Parts: sequence; structure tokens; C-alpha cells
Amino acid sequence: YVFCATGGEAVEAYLEKSTWTSSIKVKCVKDSSVTNAGDALRELDKRNLVQSDPFILMSGDCVTNVNIVPALEEHKLRHKKDSSAIMTILMKEVGGWSASTDSNGKKDYKASSLRSMKDDLVVALNSANPNGNHERVLLYDSNTAKTSIALPTSFFASNAQIELRNDMLDTGIYICSPDVLARFSDEFDYLDISKFISNSVAEEEEGLQSKIYASILHNNEYAARLHDPRTYHAVSKDLLKRWCYPMVPDNLPSGYDKVYRYEMQRHMMYVEQKGKSKIGRCAVLKGPGMIGSYSSIENKCTVSQTVIGNTCQIGKNVTIKDSHLWEGVTIEEHATVTESILCNDCIIKKGATIPRGCIIGRGCIIGENISLPEFTRVTLSNQKGGDDDFDDFDDDDFSSSSTSSSSSSESSDSDNEAGGDIVQNADFKILGKDGLGRVWTPSYDDFGAFENDSDYDSDNDSVDSKENNKRSQELVKTQSMGFDPTDTFQKRMQRQLEDDYISDNEFGDNYNNDDDDGFDSYDALESNLTEDGLLIAGRQAGVNVVKEMKSICMEHDISSPIENLGIELNSFKFSQNATFGECVTGAILAIFDRLGLTAETTAAKLIALFKAELTHWGELLEKFCHTMEEEKSVIIAVETAATGGGIVGDLLSKQPAFRFVLQTLHDQELISEEAIISWAKLRRDGNAESAQGKLFQQAPTQQFVEWIEEDSDSDDSSGSDGDSE
Repeated sequence: YVFCATGGEAVEAYLEKSTWTSSIKVKCVKDSSVTNAGDALRELDKRNLVQSDPFILMSGDCVTNVNIVPALEEHKLRHKKDSSAIMTILMKEVGGWSASTDSNGKKDYKASSLRSMKDDLVVALNSANPNGNHERVLLYDSNTAKTSIALPTSFFASNAQIELRNDMLDTGIYICSPDVLARFSDEFDYLDISKFISNSVAEEEEGLQSKIYASILHNNEYAARLHDPRTYHAVSKDLLKRWCYPMVPDNLPSGYDKVYRYEMQRHMMYVEQKGKSKIGRCAVLKGPGMIGSYSSIENKCTVSQTVIGNTCQIGKNVTIKDSHLWEGVTIEEHATVTESILCNDCIIKKGATIPRGCIIGRGCIIGENISLPEFTRVTLSNQKGGDDDFDDFDDDDFSSSSTSSSSSSESSDSDNEAGGDIVQNADFKILGKDGLGRVWTPSYDDFGAFENDSDYDSDNDSVDSKENNKRSQELVKTQSMGFDPTDTFQKRMQRQLEDDYISDNEFGDNYNNDDDDGFDSYDALESNLTEDGLLIAGRQAGVNVVKEMKSICMEHDISSPIENLGIELNSFKFSQNATFGECVTGAILAIFDRLGLTAETTAAKLIALFKAELTHWGELLEKFCHTMEEEKSVIIAVETAATGGGIVGDLLSKQPAFRFVLQTLHDQELISEEAIISWAKLRRDGNAESAQGKLFQQAPTQQFVEWIEEDSDSDDSSGSDGDSE
């Protein structure tokens, strides 16, 4: 069965024409009321359509060459021995991700292009399992917003060896027992398969557990999903590079050879042979790439790593790089196309430039000598018409079934039938006087509440619709061809480092695990443990008090009175038997995160922003700083932010930013001379080679501390002289 929420007629028409369906019976199930994968499975169960045990559940956007029979047999044997083993997930090793900055300040990342930017999958596997590539899944978490994971301690008692991995890709292929459908029918809050898996493997109590296993693909097996244009491009390149052999262009399935026959030529360029294309003598073709039938490429063209469909016309001196041209595309002379998708029958006029990340919808026209902005999407449909060329992008709840190809072709067909409803207000300023189409702009409604998209600074729930729409546009960029995810991975790394740093410090450890560095950051604040290593009375185990305080401050609406935040922090403080020092620490860390700093922010700009924030937050800090110990906590919190890495850490640790922040706090009378001197003594007695020690040893910081100490000594001398008189 093929379940379709939209475009069922087109799928049925394709299945009728396909030659491979002669060996397998395929039925199309259509239901336009279904909005997610969970509803689709519940509908299948309701109709009682699935009769086989087990059955194979597969996302419609998956490309694979896997021989599933061995995994299927393993699942049957496992389920026969243990009826609670209800699912097997096919997973592929693709490598984890990392972000780094070299000594010259150049940022870089490593990550598989097959991963969606919304996927940060971490799995825990029982690696002591003797079943080879079949291991029980004990944790499944793909939420990019999380900086840590939790694994029940009971799992360590019942599993001899547990392996945590972040290099696995969920291929979207699942071998399921009928119990899976029953579980979805019983639990209406399951909207997608990943949520079902995550909840099922987290169950601790024996007898209630639904066991899920992972079958890890061999090196010669390939499987990946097309979530968006970015992964569509990545999978296409893998196919051309023959990673999915025998699924390659020159080895089409039986029946297709009656229509097409591709031949691999130099530089891994696949050229269709039955409908010969015309290629100019001086044209330069570099693969991996593909050229369909009856296309024409004129002289002096440069085509690099591009897929060209049937009946495309490319004029002289055209440059095309890393792009996809569907059927009937026309590109006139001297045009340039980079990392973009050109849909059926679109026209790129003479001298036009299509930069990275663009999608030109079916039948659209880009005017002569027009240069589009990066990541522009052009459509013929109206802004408020029913379907849009791009409105189904990133629909992970329904297995991302509508990617660039399906959604654009489908909606464009309906648009062409609509006739006069197409593009009532064309964007001539952007597309040119001789252009045709409308620039599609994503709205907040297209992407929802961003709960898992913490890469886009969604801490403040009160942001206006304009800001929400801006975040929607940023999210669309992450799904586009040519998107550089370096900054996204840097932000993720920064959040994880900051979370680790706060967690370590809360339990009295320093960032570098050096017991001699004198970094007693939370001596004044107290950790979750007493000096005897016991949990503080009244404090909930596992609660990161400082992190929770920071989170409360991040959610604060600056238009609300600061007294309201004080009441909320006080309530949480009493519920966890926390200290005022922990309150001010959370507040200071939140203030720096709310400044919106970038790598280009100067020290002067940072201080200006910090002073502006203190006009609102100063009253709260004054209220919670009852003694010198709380004032020391303020200083140590600034120190924590400065040594915690990320953009905030990089800016604060550069001279003289840290000194100016201390001076600002002193000038605003939020920290006293006594607190500064006490903190300075702590640092002098500590490890000078630690991150905190190096920060303290900075020349501007030393000058400020010396000035404070001299001023204090002079005040003491004046007092003594007055007393003697």
C-alpha cells in the first residue's frame, strides 16, 4: 500500500505506467484529512488493510538498495521468542557531527549531508548483544534542542554493555509487527514514528516494555531520505557516484530500458543514448552529472556536477554548477546557475544569475540580466491560493512526503488548470519586466512553533510575528541547496559546551577538571551536594538549579515588570532550597545570552548592550545580592560566561572586554570593592594556568584589580588618619 495525503491521483497514474508494478501488487490509499504519519497508521489499522506479520513500513521519500530479507528473518525469529520485540529499525552509519575553530579564527564543521538539519539523532544500543548487526535500542533522541540525554540507571543493571552513538541515520525503513499499529491506535498523541520509538524504548518496567531493535546496514548497502532540497541534492549526488549500486542510471530497472538507456562517459557523466542530445564541441562537462534525452548544450558552456532533464535548451556561454534542471528548461546565453533547482518549463533569460539555494517553479520566467537574491523561491501560484509550490517543505510529521519535486509539479499542474488565477501580482521588481512569477516568502504558520529548532534563538516566546517570519525564512535556508551549516553547528556546540560547563560547575568541578585551579565558582552558591556528598535537603535529584534559573530568565518578557521575574525566581529558589547566589548566576548567564552577540561585536558594543540591559535587570540583581557572597557569585558568573566557549565566551575572553564588564558592574554599584578583592584573592591562590587563571591574569583585569585595591587601601588610610586626629 502507498498512503497519500495529497497528490493521490498523480501517484496512481505513476503506478499504472510503471513496469516494476507487474511483479508486485500496489494499491494507493488516499485520505486528504490525514496530516501526519501517526494518523496514517491509525487509518490503516482502522481499515484493517495490513494483514501480514511482520509488515514493512517505509517512508515514501526513501532511496535504498538494501536487501531486507536477512533483517526480516531476524525480526521473525526474535518476535517468535519474545512477543515484545515489535519493531526493527534499519540504520546506517554516516558519521557524527562536530564544529571547530582553528587558530586563525576560521570556523569549520564535519557532518553528513544526508542528515536533515532538524535531525541530531543519538541512540543507545545494547552492544553486548550476540546478534551481530542487530542490537536492542535503549535510547532514541533526535531533538536538536537538547544539550544532554538521560538514560535510566536500571538499563545499566540489565544490559552488560551500552554504546552511545551519534553517527547513526534512521533510514525510514521499519520492520513491524501488527502490535505497532495497535499501539498507534491506542495512543492518539503519537504524531510521528520517531516519537513512538523514543517513548517505547524509554519504558523501564519489565513487562511493559516494547522492545525495538536496530539492524545496521553493511558498508555496501545504502539508504537515505529526501527531507528537503538539500538532502535531495545529496542523495542525487550519491546515486550518480554509484553509492547505491545497482541502482544507477546506466542500470535501470526492467522495462525502463524501452524508453531510456544511459551510458556513463568521462568524468562520470551519464548521457541518454536513445534520444541523443546535442552538445557543443567547446562545452565543458564535469561530473558526476547527467544529461537527458533531446537536450541541447551550446558552445562554450560549462556544466559541472549538474543533472539536466529531457528537452532542455542551454544557450552559449552558460555556466551551471551543482544544480538540477528538470524537463523543458530553457537557459539563454551568458546566464549563470549555481546550486539551484529549475523546475519544468521554466525560462532563464539572457545574462540572468540564479545564485545558490534558489528554486524556480514550473513555468516561471527570470528576466534578462536579472540577478536573484540567494535562496529565492519563485512560483506561479498566488500568495493566498490553495496550494503553493513550496508549502509542503519540511513536513517531517508526514515523512516529508512532499519535497521540492513532488510539491512543485503537483501544485503547478493545478495552477495551470486554474488559468486566470495564476500570478495576479507578479514580482516584476525582482524578476524583471520580462519575468513571470511571484517570490514565495515563508510565514510562521508554514513551520509552527519551532519547539525543536533551538538553532534559531527561540527562547523568547513573546517575539512578534515579524520576528517569527524571519525565523521561518532562516529555517527555509537550512533546507536549501548551497546552505552552509557552519554557524548552525557552532551554535549547537556552544549550547552543549555551556550546558556541560554549568553542570560541572554546579557540582563544584571546573571546566578543565583540574582540582588545583582554585575555581570554587559555586562555593558561594553551594552545589546540589553538601560537603559530605549528600543531596541538599529539599533539593530535587537531577535538577540543574542554575540552568533552570537561567531558563526562567530567558523566558522573561522585558515589557513585564522585573518584580514578576523576581517572584518567579524566588518561588523556584524555595522549591529547590536554592541560594540567592544561584539566582544571580542564572540571571547573569541569561543576560549575556539575550544580548544577541555576533562574532563581529566589538568590546565597546558589548559594553553598550550590557549597560542597556542592566537598566532593566539591575534592580533584580540588587534585590538578590544581600551579602558580599552573592556579589562574588555575580563576578564568577561573568567569569563562567567568559570561559564557557561560544560567541559569548569568545567575546568576553578577549581583552579588555572582561575588565570592562567588571568595571560596569562596579560603576552600577552591583558589586562592591570587597567582593572584587575577595574574588581576586581566590584567583591568586588558584591555578594560573586554568581558564579562569588566564582570564584573571589579563593585563586590563590586573590593572582594574590593582586600582580597586589601591582605592580601598587609600580609603582605609584616610579612615585611620581621621581616627588618629
